[in-house]
Amino acid sequence: MILNELVKLFEGNKEVIRHTGWVITDPKSYEWWDGFDSADKIVISAFLVQLTKWESVKRVIGTLEEHGLAKVDSIAELDLPTLESYFRPINFYRTKARRVLNFAKFVKEMGGLNKVLLLERRPLLLTQEGVGEETADSILLFAGHQPVFPNTEYSRRVLGRVTGQEMKKRDLPNFVYHNVQQDLYLYKILHAGLGAVGKAFCLLTKPKCDRCFLKQVCEYNYR
Repeated sequence: MILNELVKLFEGNKEVIRHTGWVITDPKSYEWWDGFDSADKIVISAFLVQLTKWESVKRVIGTLEEHGLAKVDSIAELDLPTLESYFRPINFYRTKARRVLNFAKFVKEMGGLNKVLLLERRPLLLTQEGVGEETADSILLFAGHQPVFPNTEYSRRVLGRVTGQEMKKRDLPNFVYHNVQQDLYLYKILHAGLGAVGKAFCLLTKPKCDRCFLKQVCEYNYR
């Protein structure tokens, strides 16, 4: 199956994928998310990265860590102006500070991240401001180690071109769930690898097919 072929190609190109911010490692490790070492950092950064460069997000996470604030329960104790001051390098920092603070308070009320990052809590996650389906599934998979595959534009574009099939938003989950077994490692490496290829090679316009390590299995390359 094509997804199993992709997994092998992703495993053989770990360094290329690493340069785009993904670390292929143990399925229960947080380090997949650009080397982060906690669920808290993954969750906070998932809010911040929306419409913002990843480099800016990492700087903010680093600053929070320096001040002992890179934890959701610590953020829940802050006032909004203080959190805004830390988020200033981020686009729409006031909106994101409000969203992160409200989410942190929600997590505290629920009893901690371990009580929130569960697949059965997904509908509740989606009621939180700033948490859409992609964000919810990303933090469930990478921060909560829950078996769910995030439905992203990168994954749809790359898989659509590789298979030569139109891959609409409603098609992606069924395609993945029907073609690979339910497995944390497989879901994580596929998400990371497809995201890396989409970011580095499989551009929306003028894709860099000649440089892409998927070109030998990609229908788009042979069109």
